[in-house]
Amino acid sequence: MLFDTAWQKTIVATAITATTPNINDLFGPHLSPNASIYLASEGNYSAHVTQRWTDYAAPSYIATIQPATVKDVQNIVKISSSNDIPFLVTGGGHGVSVQLAGLKEGIQVDLSQFNTVEFDENTQLLTVGGASKFSQVIAPLYQLGYQFPLGTAYCVGIVGATLGAGVSANQGYMGLLSDMLEEVQLVTSSGDAITTSRSVNADLFWALRGAGANFGIVTSATYMVPKAINGGNVANLNYLFPGSKSRDVFTYLASLDGEMPAQLALNIGTLVDPSSKRLVLLVNANFAGPINQALKHLAPLNALNPLRFEVLDVAWPDVFSTSYFGIEDTKACGRNQHVNMRSVGAKRTDPDIIVEFIDELERFTMANPDVSTAMMIHRFPTQKVLEVPDEESVYPHRQFKMHIQLESEYDNRGKDDIVDEFLQSARQRFAAASGFDEHAVYVNFAHGDEKPEAWYGARNLERLSGLKRTWDPRGLFSFYNAVPVGSSDGEL
Repeated sequence: MLFDTAWQKTIVATAITATTPNINDLFGPHLSPNASIYLASEGNYSAHVTQRWTDYAAPSYIATIQPATVKDVQNIVKISSSNDIPFLVTGGGHGVSVQLAGLKEGIQVDLSQFNTVEFDENTQLLTVGGASKFSQVIAPLYQLGYQFPLGTAYCVGIVGATLGAGVSANQGYMGLLSDMLEEVQLVTSSGDAITTSRSVNADLFWALRGAGANFGIVTSATYMVPKAINGGNVANLNYLFPGSKSRDVFTYLASLDGEMPAQLALNIGTLVDPSSKRLVLLVNANFAGPINQALKHLAPLNALNPLRFEVLDVAWPDVFSTSYFGIEDTKACGRNQHVNMRSVGAKRTDPDIIVEFIDELERFTMANPDVSTAMMIHRFPTQKVLEVPDEESVYPHRQFKMHIQLESEYDNRGKDDIVDEFLQSARQRFAAASGFDEHAVYVNFAHGDEKPEAWYGARNLERLSGLKRTWDPRGLFSFYNAVPVGSSDGEL
């Protein structure tokens, strides 16, 4: 696991060797009346604090502090820093990097009270708190005639998604979430509360949009929200194919590598059929336009004679609940699941590699029935994304057409090594067939053991590292896909 930068080693070593501090005495006098402190030793600890999506490679805490004001956040940062107590910020709790496990005996800064949502129709500006979720904004904005991108699940935090860039099914006609971002309120490593935008602290604003977890605690973010297209309605189509049709399905997907309608998005996942115990493919297509136009674009899929098919005209807020035939996705918003994940970004589709993996996945699943492993492919268009110059933000992957995610869920931790070996091998082969010379991955989908170049792009690292030295000289925000600091850290 790559959570051993020089900063992390120093911070963690200090925390482990020091006497456990009295958190209530240390922080309590400096917090507002509505702030809360929960010690991990308390019996009801987990009932009060935000739990993580996965407990794989999880951080360990001695306490959680829930600030109620920006001043609370500033004091937490200052006191933690001066007492060499490592901390980690939690918004939606969906971070998956193995670098998170580098935080030991630290403090969770739980932003759950920073969940406000404000929308000004006159300016079309939406301001959300650092822990606000997609579920809080999608329906209200739709009712007003506006449309906000959907993340990968309603329960995901908006800010956390944005700090990685914010890819979505809407990006073909709306762009990335980070491209919609207008302003960020941030508490820095010095405990200062500052504003960043394209005109204020512009260099930092550049870095926040794609590497944002490395530079501070976002207490609020403001976005420009566009009017809804097609009245906010979406053609949502679901298909079920037997595994024997995999090559045909992915040959169709490859046909979209050259050109894909901006309004179309495809999500393809594997699923074990409970009756036959064989793998099947679930395909969801959503199209921001009339059903007849969607059917025209998806005619090759319909011609494959799916086992099951449905086409729906739904309101934008109902896309998740009607996708995949309405099958409830309990994993996406579950908590403390043991989910082991790898991901690859690609600009081309290789049906041979994908079909080969599906065959291997079926064998692996039969040999390990207590491990539920799935492949999920997100095929998103790039038209609006590519309209924004690369130099606008640190996000280096505007050419990504597809995100390939491999997820294993299981209870027996003794299976970690077997699962790691299987997923690592698959990731290596998908990366080799991705169309890129080196492994590249969306930072919010990364496992955390990849190189920084894979997350942030080689061309950005020198500038990014300089900003890290300026804004976080002690490396307080270095437990999530850490930006290398330069030659002193032996990483550049």
